[in-house]
Amino acid sequence: MGFYTGRTGSLVFGGKKVAKIRDWSIETSLELLSTNTIDSSFNTFEPGVVGATGSATLMYYMLEAGESATLTQFTALLNKIMKTATTGVTIGDRIALELNVGDGNTDDIKFNAYITSASVSVSTGELSVVPITFTVDGAFTEVIS
Repeated sequence: MGFYTGRTGSLVFGGKKVAKIRDWSIETSLELLSTNTIDSSFNTFEPGVVGATGSATLMYYMLEAGESATLTQFTALLNKIMKTATTGVTIGDRIALELNVGDGNTDDIKFNAYITSASVSVSTGELSVVPITFTVDGAFTEVIS
């Protein structure tokens, strides 16, 4: 298959696809360190730290009987930042995510991350959604090849 559409994409958490996502995106950035000297006429740089952030829009969809064997409910991600306990978010709330563009093994982006924001959005006449953002913690464990 040469081209992919959103239909072939998925978000995986806990070894299972998250049920009913609308979209996901990830952006990787590189900090450049200036290597200019006092007599430089042009900017020159050296690579610095690489970081990545992303987002996903999950649908507010409760799994039906039997679906939990193959799908992860959106609340598994929401509960990594929305807490009722007094301890708040801890290192134990770091998650392993997998973003899939297609169905092949070479179409995956895998990494550890923290959910940095989440909201629940309800609008009359629209599907209820749960937009989340995340920040990658460390290097990618797998990238598209």
